[in-house]
Amino acid sequence: MSNPVWPDHFRYIDEIGPKGVSIICKRYVVIRETKHCYWLVAPSYAYVAQASLERGVIPKYAKRVLKQSGRRFAYPDKSEALESYKARKRWQLRHAELATERAKAALEEVKDLQQIEDLRICSGGDYIKNLGWEAA
Repeated sequence: MSNPVWPDHFRYIDEIGPKGVSIICKRYVVIRETKHCYWLVAPSYAYVAQASLERGVIPKYAKRVLKQSGRRFAYPDKSEALESYKARKRWQLRHAELATERAKAALEEVKDLQQIEDLRICSGGDYIKNLGWEAA
């Protein structure tokens, strides 16, 4: 019996190195499908994963991806995978900015202190003040 033809899935990642940032499109192959999801592995693991499936075991390294979900690990369409990568990078920037502003506020507050009691409230910068805090 031949294996069904399933769509390859793609995920963009980035790596840093001496030449800068490399954006890489990773390909994943489907090893199993149900009505609602696919199980994906890197192409180099496909043969080993198929052997596990023949024994009735889904490998731990296989990624389960829902077919109908707004946010997935990988996508069957490269353009969707690229949009997902862009969204992850925008989220990463927001987190990095918040962490940077938090660190700046704390360092500014304690720069001339030798000791801090159990609690000290820092005023924070404009970024932190404008996060949309609601009154409790």
